[in-house]
Amino acid sequence: MDKIINGIKGFFKNKNFKYGTNSMILIAVVVAIAVVVNLLVGMTDLKLDLTPNKLYSITDTTKDILKNLEKDVVIYGLFDDNKIGSSGEYKDVTDLLSHYDKYDHVTVKYVDPDKDPGIMKELDSEKLNDVSEGDFVVKCGSKVKKLSYYDLFNVTMDQYTFSTVVTGSVAEQSFTGAIKYVTSDVTPTVYFTEGHDENNVDEGLQTLKSYLEMNNYDIKSINLLSVEAVPEDAEILMFASPKSDLSEDEAVKVKDYLDNGGNAVFLFDPLDNDPDLVNFEKVLADYNVSLNYDRIKENDDSRHVPGNQYDIIPDVQKNSIIPQEFVVIMPESRSINELKNTKEYITVTSLLKSSDKAVGEMIDKTRGNDLNGPLDIAVAVEDKGGMEVSKILVFGNSSFITDTAIQRYGTYSQNGMYLFLVSMNWMKDAQNDVVIAPKSYETPVMKITAQQSLLMGILVIGVLPLIIIITGVVVYIRRRHL
Repeated sequence: MDKIINGIKGFFKNKNFKYGTNSMILIAVVVAIAVVVNLLVGMTDLKLDLTPNKLYSITDTTKDILKNLEKDVVIYGLFDDNKIGSSGEYKDVTDLLSHYDKYDHVTVKYVDPDKDPGIMKELDSEKLNDVSEGDFVVKCGSKVKKLSYYDLFNVTMDQYTFSTVVTGSVAEQSFTGAIKYVTSDVTPTVYFTEGHDENNVDEGLQTLKSYLEMNNYDIKSINLLSVEAVPEDAEILMFASPKSDLSEDEAVKVKDYLDNGGNAVFLFDPLDNDPDLVNFEKVLADYNVSLNYDRIKENDDSRHVPGNQYDIIPDVQKNSIIPQEFVVIMPESRSINELKNTKEYITVTSLLKSSDKAVGEMIDKTRGNDLNGPLDIAVAVEDKGGMEVSKILVFGNSSFITDTAIQRYGTYSQNGMYLFLVSMNWMKDAQNDVVIAPKSYETPVMKITAQQSLLMGILVIGVLPLIIIITGVVVYIRRRHL
C-alpha cells in the first residue's frame, strides 16, 4: 500500500507532470477566452473591418446622409436564396447593406422573384426600369432606382484570357447615390452639347451618366443652334470633347449663360487635324485660361503607363477642391495655359500637372516650339466679378471618364471619375453629393530593394534557424540539470 501511495506522490512530483499540467492549464485558459469572446461577439453583433480599404464599412459621407433622412427608403435585393448566403457572390454587398439597415429610415429586403413573382410588377409596373432578377432596387414612394451588377463592382477585361475580372467595389457610392436620388424633390439638369462632334453621352459615357443620375441630375442633350438661350434649368453645360469650334452665335449664348451664374465643363482632347477653336478660346479668355495645341509626352518613366509616354500619370493637386491625393491615368492629353493678364475677381486653381520632364509636343509645328513642363492638364476657375458667381472646369482630356478607359484601367480610371465628380461638387457648392472613392480589391504589395531582399534572406535562412537551435540546446541543458 505504501508503494502505491509513494508511486502516486512520485507521479505528481514528476517534472513531466508538472510541465504538462501547466501546458494543459494554459490551453484551457486560451480556449475559455476564445469561447467568451465568440459569445460576446455573437451577442453584440460586433464585426471589425480590418481590410485596408474598409470594404465592408460605410464612410462618414454615407452616415451623414442616412442620419439626416426624413423619408422612408426600402432597398430590395432580387435574389434566390443561395446568393444571399455566407458564400454567395454578393456576400460583400449584403455585409455592406447590413450597415444601411441599422438606420431608422432604411429597410433592406431580399426577395426571390421566383417565389414572389408579384415583386417585379410592384417595383417596375410600367417596365420603364428594366428590373430583372439579380438587381437591387432602391425605392422611396413611387420613385425607384435600379442597380445592376456593373453598378456595384469595378470590372475590367483580362487581355490574356478575355474574361472579366472584378477589381474593386463601388457599391457604397451606388447605394448612397441611389438613396439621394429617390429622396430628392427637385432634379436639376446637366446638358451635354451636340453639333461639334462631341462624345455621345448615351454611347461612350454610360458610367458617367449613371453617376450623375445617382446624384439626382437629369441628363439631356442640347444643340445650342436650335435654342434661343441655354435653358433656365441648366445646372451645368457640358462640352465633352468638341472637335469643331462654336459658332459666334453659340459663343454668345454660352457667355450669356455663364455671365448669369452658369457653370460649364470643357473637356478638350488633342486632335490630329488640330482645328482652331477661336470661339471656345474667346469664352475661356474671360476666365484667364486658354488652350495649348499640343499633345503631352511624359519623359519621367515613373509618371506614365509602361510603354506609352502619352498615357500619363499626373500629379493630383491636393487643395480645397480635391481633398486627397490618388493615382489617376490620363490617356492622350493636351495642356491648359493660364493667361498672365490676371483679374482680381478670377481665381484659377490647378487640378492636375505633368512632371517638369514632360513636353507639350505641338501637333502643328508652325504654331511654335514645344512646351516644357510642368504643364497644367486640368484647372478649375471661379469668377466673382458678376452679379452671380460663375465656375468652369477645363480638362485637356475627355477620354479618362469614358467607358472604354474605365474598363481598360480599372481602379485608376475610377479614381479619374472620382476626381471629376469632386470637381463638379465644388462647381455647384454641393457638400452632400455622393463622391465616395472606389474601394480596390487589390492586395497591398510591399516593395523592397535587392539589398533589403538579401538581408531578409540571410535573416530568415541563417539567423532565425540558428537562434532556434541555440534556444533549444540551452533549454535542453537546463532541463538536464533540474
